[in-house]
Amino acid sequence: ERAYPRAWGDGEFRRAMGAARLRRGGVGKAHLVACVGVVCLVSLAVFQALRDTHPDAVAVRHDGSFDFLSRTAHERGYARSEPTALSRIGGRVAGFKARVGGSLDVATAGGRDADLVVNPFHPSGYSDARSLENTIAGVGAHQTRGKEEASSDVDNDEVFGTHAASVKEDTENVVNRRDETLLEAADELGSEEFPKSLRPIGTGGSDDFSDARALKSCVSSTYKPHTELWGAVVSGGDENIMASADLCCQSCARKRACTVWVWHPSSNECWLKSDDDPNPEPHSSGDGVAWTSGLVAKVHGKTVAYAQIDDRSADDSKRVVEEPPVCLHTVLTSSGNAYMNWQTRIMYQTYKKHASEPGSILKAFTRILHRGRDDELMSEVPTMRFDPNQVKCDVWCDYPVADRSLAVAQWSRTANSQQCSHVMMVETDYIYVKSPPPAILLPKGRAMGFEYQYIGLKEPNMLRVVREYLGEVGFDAVPKDHPARQNGLSLPRTGNAPSCLTMEDLRKAAPLWATFVERTETPEATRKALGWLRDMYAYDAAVLIAGIEHEIKGAPGSLLMAQPPADDAGVKTSDGTFHFNAFLLHYTWGPEIYDQNEKKLWVFDKRAYGGGQYKKGPYELVKLDLPPEWAPDAGLQLQTFFNPRALTESKLELLRVMITEFNEAVEKLPRVPVGFDTLQEAEKAAE
Repeated sequence: ERAYPRAWGDGEFRRAMGAARLRRGGVGKAHLVACVGVVCLVSLAVFQALRDTHPDAVAVRHDGSFDFLSRTAHERGYARSEPTALSRIGGRVAGFKARVGGSLDVATAGGRDADLVVNPFHPSGYSDARSLENTIAGVGAHQTRGKEEASSDVDNDEVFGTHAASVKEDTENVVNRRDETLLEAADELGSEEFPKSLRPIGTGGSDDFSDARALKSCVSSTYKPHTELWGAVVSGGDENIMASADLCCQSCARKRACTVWVWHPSSNECWLKSDDDPNPEPHSSGDGVAWTSGLVAKVHGKTVAYAQIDDRSADDSKRVVEEPPVCLHTVLTSSGNAYMNWQTRIMYQTYKKHASEPGSILKAFTRILHRGRDDELMSEVPTMRFDPNQVKCDVWCDYPVADRSLAVAQWSRTANSQQCSHVMMVETDYIYVKSPPPAILLPKGRAMGFEYQYIGLKEPNMLRVVREYLGEVGFDAVPKDHPARQNGLSLPRTGNAPSCLTMEDLRKAAPLWATFVERTETPEATRKALGWLRDMYAYDAAVLIAGIEHEIKGAPGSLLMAQPPADDAGVKTSDGTFHFNAFLLHYTWGPEIYDQNEKKLWVFDKRAYGGGQYKKGPYELVKLDLPPEWAPDAGLQLQTFFNPRALTESKLELLRVMITEFNEAVEKLPRVPVGFDTLQEAEKAAE
């Protein structure tokens, strides 16, 4: 925000230090050595922190998740309140509550009851162990969804109104059939791009989600004149001018991430901030401080709700399709920052192209947005928004991926999830290059995944987490003869994306996935050891416990995906073309192509596209130059990161296919996302 003078002037500080040295008789060598040592240790710690959160470090880990720093934090270069353990998912505090259902719950410091366990299917986010076991086993699924007791001054009815029953209309007349009959039914249904099941129930779905919070929080008697509070910036004061302290407080109350506001009576600047401490100490106070500050209670709970699978009356039940048609529902997860959103636009455009192919099994697409407010793509990409467990991730957090599994678990209970028999989980930086073959639609209990060789089959930290979980659940939930309880336990070498499994299996695995994400957050040693891969390890543990066997292959054998230029296109046919299995291509490697004389010929790195990761959205999408054509004598090679560096004809062809699809998508996308008249309106929504 701005610099402040030290408590002492520089001259006073030096004189005081000099006097102290004289009293001690000077500074000895031992003191100097100790000081140098402390400085070195602090410098090493800072370096370690920077290294572990730098995009290049994440790229080396290569887990496809690069949304870990928000553009707002980097644009302002300011975050005076570091994330604390209590705010992280899995911090075992009340903040994990009320994620699936229930009222807006004002969080209190402290933990949960000792006899409760994480249950993402329960409205409170917790339940007793027996309820969780029943949910996992599919017993009493309807009974576990009760109405959460109101636990705050802001009632859910003020936000949502009555929770109306809703059933997807275009499945009403489809009967329960299997195999080829259901495939034919899917073709007859076609694909409704924005089905009614995407629509929220009642109010919600925007940043200004509840005036009730403002009315209850903005009471002038609670304001703190001549006080300045610090915190991570949610909105800068120079962009948020308010005529009074009341209006400043109200603007904070309408932003889910905001818990602290600071208003200046002369400039009318209103700084909105976030602090995990419900009673933060002032940075400065007294008659010389012009600022007025105030607090707005942190809230947890839904700002948006959707029709659920269980939301049907007795009359409706006769018309509902209990078994959806055999088809593939593509599901993409995102935190909604501008960097991920330009990728999402391209991904969805390639999906639409190949879903339109005759006989395609691609029949539905949903972006699962774990974010506290709508973004600029709500009208362009079919989206269901779910409130993040980590509210601060709308501004900055070190691991927004931790919100993915819980959002997927919530989505899996909505009516929208009933469109197809199978779900295909993808990332924003994937591209469809052809329609998937029906062979990937495996029966219940079996799934198809992609092999990530950096996932350790015997990763000791994750195996310890799994054994601790098994020690807490009964044999009726995970039988004694379950493979996870046997000696020689191994994890599947995959992750949640790309993976194709039945919708029924995902409903079983998703709450376990969220549970294991929470368990990998503590202790700190486990969190650090698993690093950015802990979400992937959590998924692996979940499908292991759920008994969903994944058929795992890497390229070129995988039917799912390839990652140019690390992977080959496959086999060259007699007519000179290449045949490859993958229908998804992942542009994560940032390839550079050189000739035999080390002259750079071509480069594409998503982290630099459009000016870099931290630009304001929506990005201007531009076509890429095609990689050079194959020439046997050119000596084409990749950057030194790759070993061997030689670029084969097959790898080059796969790159060219990917960039061609990329460019075709860019050509069809408007500069301003659908739903906005001007770029300025879209930019406001992207903040």
